[in-house]
Amino acid sequence: MLNQRLAFAKGVADELFPAEADLEKAIVHASRLTIALVEGRRAAKQPITMGQEGLAHMARATTKLVEARGEMGAAHAAFRTAQHELGLKAVSFGDIYDCPDPHGLVDHPSVANVA
Repeated sequence: MLNQRLAFAKGVADELFPAEADLEKAIVHASRLTIALVEGRRAAKQPITMGQEGLAHMARATTKLVEARGEMGAAHAAFRTAQHELGLKAVSFGDIYDCPDPHGLVDHPSVANVA
């Protein structure tokens, strides 16, 4: 029974960590694309309205990625709670960083509301 619980938890961890990393990588690439759009327009000496629609789409897409990152953190904390419920509190599954505290999550305002 313990081996089954360990295998289950490890399977979740094996997918969770790459998903978190890929999400942050997507945020980095979206941010770099936004910078390339703005700096490229300036270097090409084009009017400020050039590419505005695409830039607005990128801003919304990046906002959604950042919101997804927050949801991923909340899911990670919930999985940590479930790990304790499985009786695997003392087991580490290879986190590179500290796990989010399931009791210390702060309800941050939506990124869209801040912008």
